[in-house]
Amino acid sequence: MTRSERRLSLIPLLIAFILGIASATQIAMIGAMSRQRGIPEATWVSMLATIAGIALVLGIRALRGDTPILPEPITRPALFLGVSLATAILLLLSMRGLAPYYAITGLFAVAFLLGTAAIVPQIGVGLFFIVNASGSLLGAAIFDYIGAFGAHPIPFSAMRIVGFVVVFAGMVIVRFAR
Repeated sequence: MTRSERRLSLIPLLIAFILGIASATQIAMIGAMSRQRGIPEATWVSMLATIAGIALVLGIRALRGDTPILPEPITRPALFLGVSLATAILLLLSMRGLAPYYAITGLFAVAFLLGTAAIVPQIGVGLFFIVNASGSLLGAAIFDYIGAFGAHPIPFSAMRIVGFVVVFAGMVIVRFAR
């Protein structure tokens, strides 16, 4: 394998890791919204953004002539764009009283789902999972430490750091144990 090929093989791993950090971000944001509104309400806001986002992706794709591989009539750009618009309106209405940045919470799920569908066939479920979980763990540890989105800060301890090292070591073992 050439140096260029090795670099390219690291790209899916880097994306999986970044998606893990994005997942931790979404989790922290949903937790913050649930403290303000309640658990189902935070989930509702996140899901609206997810549906609006994926419908927009499919609508734009259909407009470009890349028809989604779904049964008729669920292939039409107008349907996807209409769903995206309707859910975006519901999202805006649901966001009243929340910080505006919470509106993007569900878009992290769109990135995660699309990224998973693209990367898992390249690197496998196990490697994707461990790399993604490592990114999630790093993101969660940082968010806990700084008390992100109004959460109570949780300092690093020796045992937490040992736990992180064990998980990251597991990622390396899974990566090279082919």
